[in-house]
Amino acid sequence: MRRYLAIALLSLSLAAHAASTYRVGSEVLTVGDSAARAMQLMGTPDFKEPVESDLGGYKGERWQYAKDNGHIVIITILDGKVAEIEDRSR
Repeated sequence: MRRYLAIALLSLSLAAHAASTYRVGSEVLTVGDSAARAMQLMGTPDFKEPVESDLGGYKGERWQYAKDNGHIVIITILDGKVAEIEDRSR
């Protein structure tokens, strides 16, 4: 039973990968970089959604980029800085 659970969790982890860095050409976007740097490297997001606090207040934004290779890159911006970088396959 544990074996099947481990296989299921491993396959789910392949579909979405959170990292502290993301390579854009010869440059690297890193967690902690400014939102301006993210915009400089990645361009204008294809989609933006607000991130709310536990009380429903504005906390930041989640920027989504559709890449040519079938991946979606999601960058979470909190307090004007990159808080998380996630690379998902479609």
